[in-house]
Order: sequence, then structure tokens, then C-alpha cells
Amino acid sequence: MIKIFFDAVISPPFNEGIVRLQILNEARKIATEMKRDFERTVSTWETKPVFSTDIGFSKDLLSVETGTDDENYRRVSEGVEGKPRVARGFEITSQITPTTQAERPFRVASSRGASALTIIPYIAKTTPGNIDAHAGGRVEGASIIFRRYALNAGKIEARNFDLLIQEKWLPLWPDRLQSALDNAAVKTGFAF
Repeated sequence: MIKIFFDAVISPPFNEGIVRLQILNEARKIATEMKRDFERTVSTWETKPVFSTDIGFSKDLLSVETGTDDENYRRVSEGVEGKPRVARGFEITSQITPTTQAERPFRVASSRGASALTIIPYIAKTTPGNIDAHAGGRVEGASIIFRRYALNAGKIEARNFDLLIQEKWLPLWPDRLQSALDNAAVKTGFAF
């Protein structure tokens, strides 16, 4: 007959503070990485918006919010509907009048309207479906286009940066929190 003796295992008292600290530290790391993802979307912008993070942690809820209140960022992320435009303005013509000197003609504004819209070629610094920004801006040396009508002038296609970053982080969230809980279990003596 075989006898097996077990020593009583007395677990240390559960320390809720260590668990909360591990989860909060992981949430801070996630918030920092999410903020970096948002900053990647504007890495080539001349005037960059300021992003902020907010971590909420209560008895039954953990939330990480990252964002900005910048209006230009919102317009690019959410998109702007364009509208057809017609060239408007004044046409400048040179006329010599009897009251001016012949060698120095002056320009008279006529109300006939401008003959064309000036469209300057521009490459967008961001693209829909991509978090990273790239080089862009006004195309140097490109010919300027003159048109009487411009279709959908001012239109910005929605980039949906917030949705892209959310899609990236939703699958990662449970694994990151589980690793924080595993670390807390090791530190409290409840790990297996």
C-alpha cells in the first residue's frame, strides 16, 4: 500500500491592489501605444493636433480613450462632402483713360466674372484604409489647371482613422489584459 502525504498549502491573502495596479499599468501602456498610432496618422502634417488619453477604471469597467478636439483632424478623418463650384470674381483688364497718363495704364475691375478656377495639383498626405501618413502636399513644378467649373471642389474622402485604430486594437485587448492578470497572479502568489 502506498501512502501519499500532502502538506497543507495556505495561500497568502488576496491582494486586490496588486491586481488593480497590474491592470492599470497595462491600460496605460495600451493608451500610449494607441496615442502613437493616432500620431502616425499626422506624422507628415506641418501643424499636428495634440492627442490626449483618458483611462477609466472602476469596479466593473476598464476604458481607454484616445483622441483630439482638433477640427482639421476631424474633417480629414470623417471626410467632407464637396460641392460643385463655379469661378466667380472680377476680371482685370487694362484700360487707358483720359485722366491717367498714357505711359502708366491702370487696371479697371469689370463685373463680367472670372474666366476660370485655378486648381493647383496636390497629393494627399493620408489615404483611406491606411494609418500611416506619407509625403504629400502641393506638387512643385506641376502645371496649374484652369477650369470654369470644378466638380466636387473641397471634397475630402473620409479616412476613418479612429475605426482603423479600433479594428487594430480590439483583437489585441483581451490578450494584453490576460497577460496583466497573469503577472498579477504571479506577484500575489496565486499563479499555477
